[in-house]
Amino acid sequence: MFVAEAAVSSIFDLVLEKLVAAPLLEYARRQNVEATLQEWRRILLHIEAVLTDAEQKQIRERAVKLWLDDLKSLAYDMEDVLDEFNTEANRQILIHGPQASTSQVHKLIPTCFAACHPTSVIFNAKVGGKIKKITRELDAVAKRKHDFHLREGVGGLSFEMEERLQTTSLVDESSIYGRDAKKEAIIQFLLSEKASRDNGDNGVSVVPIVGMGGVGKTTLAQIIYNDKRVESHFDTRIWVCVSDRFDVTGITKAILESVTHSSTDSKNLESLQNSLKNGLNGKRFFLVLDDVWNEKPQNWDALKAPFRAGAQGSMIIVTTRNEDVASIMRTTASSHHLDVLSYEECRLLFAKHAFAHMNTNIRQKLEPIGEKIVRKCRGLPLAAKSLGSLLHTKQDENAWNEVLNNDIWDFPIEQSDILPALYLSYHYLPPNLKRCFAYCSIFPKDYKFEKRNLVLLWMAEGLLGGSNGEKIIEDFGHQSRRIFLSKKISNLLLPTLKCLRVLSLAHYHIVELPRSIGTLKHLRYLDLSRTSIRRLPESITNLFNLQTLMLSNCDSLTHLPTKMGKLINLRHLDISDTSLKEMPMGMEGLKRLRTLTAFAVGEDRGAKIKELRDMSHLGGRLCISKLQNVVDAMDVFEANLKGKERLDELVMQWDGDATARDLQKETTVLEKLQPHNNLKELTIEHYCGEKFPNWLGEHSFTNMVSMQLHDCKNCSSLPSLGQLGSLKELSIMRIDGVQKVGQEFYGNIGSSSFKPFEALEILRFEKMLEWEEWVCREIEFPCLKELCIKICPKLKKDLPKHLPKLTKLEIRECKQLVCCLPMAPSIRELMLVECDDVVVRSAGSLTSLASLDIRNLKEMPPILHNLTSLKHLDIRYCDSLLSCSEMGLPPMLERLQIFTVPF
Repeated sequence: MFVAEAAVSSIFDLVLEKLVAAPLLEYARRQNVEATLQEWRRILLHIEAVLTDAEQKQIRERAVKLWLDDLKSLAYDMEDVLDEFNTEANRQILIHGPQASTSQVHKLIPTCFAACHPTSVIFNAKVGGKIKKITRELDAVAKRKHDFHLREGVGGLSFEMEERLQTTSLVDESSIYGRDAKKEAIIQFLLSEKASRDNGDNGVSVVPIVGMGGVGKTTLAQIIYNDKRVESHFDTRIWVCVSDRFDVTGITKAILESVTHSSTDSKNLESLQNSLKNGLNGKRFFLVLDDVWNEKPQNWDALKAPFRAGAQGSMIIVTTRNEDVASIMRTTASSHHLDVLSYEECRLLFAKHAFAHMNTNIRQKLEPIGEKIVRKCRGLPLAAKSLGSLLHTKQDENAWNEVLNNDIWDFPIEQSDILPALYLSYHYLPPNLKRCFAYCSIFPKDYKFEKRNLVLLWMAEGLLGGSNGEKIIEDFGHQSRRIFLSKKISNLLLPTLKCLRVLSLAHYHIVELPRSIGTLKHLRYLDLSRTSIRRLPESITNLFNLQTLMLSNCDSLTHLPTKMGKLINLRHLDISDTSLKEMPMGMEGLKRLRTLTAFAVGEDRGAKIKELRDMSHLGGRLCISKLQNVVDAMDVFEANLKGKERLDELVMQWDGDATARDLQKETTVLEKLQPHNNLKELTIEHYCGEKFPNWLGEHSFTNMVSMQLHDCKNCSSLPSLGQLGSLKELSIMRIDGVQKVGQEFYGNIGSSSFKPFEALEILRFEKMLEWEEWVCREIEFPCLKELCIKICPKLKKDLPKHLPKLTKLEIRECKQLVCCLPMAPSIRELMLVECDDVVVRSAGSLTSLASLDIRNLKEMPPILHNLTSLKHLDIRYCDSLLSCSEMGLPPMLERLQIFTVPF
C-alpha cells in the first residue's frame, strides 16, 4: 500500500477544488460564511506548499510519515463534510430554484459557523461538531509542519499520461541487452536430446528462471518463446501469467483455451484436466508459466497431472523470484539464475529510451547526469527502461538532476516490492493521475480492469475532479469508502456506512434492498447487476449524489421507483436485459444522463417517449421498446432523437405479441424516429407499418456500419440501403410482404459514379417466406465476404454473378432456387442445405473451397474431384449415397464426416 500512502497531495487538490466550487461557494456567500471556508483554504494552501518535500522525506523520517497520515485522514474528513454541504446546497436549488432566498436556506447553516457568524443558525449539531473538530485539528496539523523544517516550492516533474499496454508473449528484441548468452544456453537445452531423455517423472522437463523483481525474467522467457527454432521444434506453444494466486483450475483453463484456441465456461477441474489431457495427447508442447509464487508442492502436483499426455521432449519454463518455488517445480539439477545487467548494458538500455530523437547538443549535456542515474538503477533493466521513458521528453538539466538527487533512491528495496526507480515514475505523475493510479492498488494483483467501469469508479470517488467529471464518460478513460458486499445486507449494516461512495452487490443472490439504502447520502455508484432483485425501494431516489446505477441482467426486475426523476445527478443507468415493463413518469428530470441502455414506453401511468427530449448527452447504446404504446406521434418528434449526436447504437422495438396495432400510426412514428447522422448501428424489430421511411437509406448516414430489419411483416419493399456508403453488415429477416428485391434496394444506380453497397461485408436474408426474385446479376458487391440466404422457400432467382472477396456462402432451404453459384475466387466455406441440383453442381467451379457442408440432397453430383483445395467435407442426411468411392474424394481432404447414411 506504499503507493496509496504517498497520494496525500492529490487528495489535497481534490479538497481545495471543492472549497471553491459552485454552488457551494455561492451558498457560503449568501450566509456570510465565505470567510470560514477561505480560512480553511488558506491553511491548506500553506500546507500544500510543503507537501512535495514531505512526501519525499517520509521515506527516511517516520515522524513526517505519521504527520502525512494524520493529514490524509483529516483531508478525507473535510471532503466528506464539504460533500454534505454541497449536497444540501444543490438540494435547495432543486427544491426552490437557483435563486433560493436567504430565508429558505438559512436553516441549513451548521452551528460551527454560528460561532464565527452570529447570523447563522443550527443545521445539524452532529455536522457542526465535525466542523469544530476539523478546525481544531487543522490548526494543530498546520503548526506541526514547522517541526520538520519542510521546504516550500519543492517542485516535481510533470508528465503526460500514456496508455499502458498489456503484457503478452510478444516482445521487441531490439530493446533487449545482455541476455544473448543466457538465451542461447536455455534454447540449446530445450532443443537437446539430453532434455528429452532427462524428463521428469511426468514426462516433461521444467526449467526455472529465477531472479529479483525487474531483472528481466519475463523478457528472457519472451525472447525464448518467440525464437524461430523453438517455434518450429514444438507442436504447440502456450503462455500463461500465473502471478501470486496459484489457482489450479484457472491455470488449467487458461492452458486449455490456448491449446484448443477456444474459450470454455467450465470450472470443473476434472472436466478441464481431461480435456487438456486430450488436447496435449501426443503433442510436444512448450509451456511458459510466468511469475509463479506457489510454495505448495500439492498445488504443482495437481496442475501437472495432464502434462504426462504430452510427447517426449515437452518443456516448461517457469519464471519466479523465489528459489524455493523453483525447487518444487524443476526437473533439472539447478535453476537458471538471472543476474543484473552490466553497467554498459544498462547504460545502452537507458540511452535507447531516454535519448531517442534528441538533439545532439542537448544529449551531450544530459549524458553525464544520465550515466549517474544508470548507476543508481543497479543493473535492473526494468528500472533503466522506466526512467529512460520517464525522462525522454525532458530536455532540462534541472529535471534530470531532480531525479538523480531524489531521496527515494535511498529507500531500501527489501522494505517494499516497489523498486526506487519505479516509485520515482509514480512520484512524478501529475496529481490527478496519481490519485487515480493509487486507487487501483485496492484491486488484486493481475486484476483485469474494464476501462469504462474503472472510469465510473474513479468518478464516483471524485477522483476526476469537478470539471472533468462533466465530460462525456468523463473522457478519461480510500478503501473505507468503497465496499463489495458478499453477505446479506441488513437494515443495521447500511446506516453505519455513512461515507460510502461505491457499493457493489453484483452477482449476489439478493431479492431486495432495505429502505435504509436511502440514507447513504454520499453514494455515487451502485451496482446490482446480475442479482435476483425484484424491486428497488422508493428510498433509493433520496440518493441525490448517485451518478451510476447498474441493473443489467436483473431478470426479475419489473419496475423502477416511481420518483426516479429525483436522481438529477444520475449519469449512467444500465437497465439492459431486465424485465422492465415500462419507465416511470418523471424521467425527464434525468437531464445529465450519459448512458441509458433501455427505455420502455409506458402506457397510461408510464413515461411517454417525449421524456427523452432533454437527455441531449445520451451516448452509447439505447433500446426504445414498446413503441406500440405511443399515443401521439408528436411525442416522438419531441423526443428529439435527431439531436442526440452521441448515440452509437439504436434499437427500435415494437411488441411482437401486441394485438391491436395501428399501422398508419406506426408508419408515422417510425418516420419521426429519425436519429442523428452519427449513428453507427440500427435495429428495427416488429414494426407493422406498411413502408419504411425515406431517411432509412439516406446517404448522409456516413457512419452507419450495421443494420438489422427484423419482423417487419407488412412492408412490401426494402429501403434504399445501397446508398449507405459505410454499411458493413446487413441482416434482413421475416419481412413477409417483400416478393421482389430490386432497384429500390440499391438506390440511385443510374449514376455512373454510384456503386451500391461499396463497403458491405456481411449480408443475410432469413425466413423471407414470400420472397421470389432477387434482381442482382449486375450488382458488384465489391467487398462482400459472407452471404447467407436461409429459409426462403419461394425464391426462384437470382444470385450475384461475381463476388470477388466472398469467403463464406450459406444457402439453406431454398428449394426453388435454380441458378448457378456466384464466381467467387476467394471462397473458403460453403454450406448447401436442401438445394436444387443446379445449385449444387455449380459448386464444382469453386476450386478455392477449403470447407464444404452439404445436407439433405437427393443425390451427390460428381463435383468433389474438382475441389482441389478442399480439406473438410461434411455430408449429412444424403440418403442416396451408397459409397465413398463413387464421390471421387479430393486430393487435399483432411477430414470427412458422414451422418445418417445407410450402409
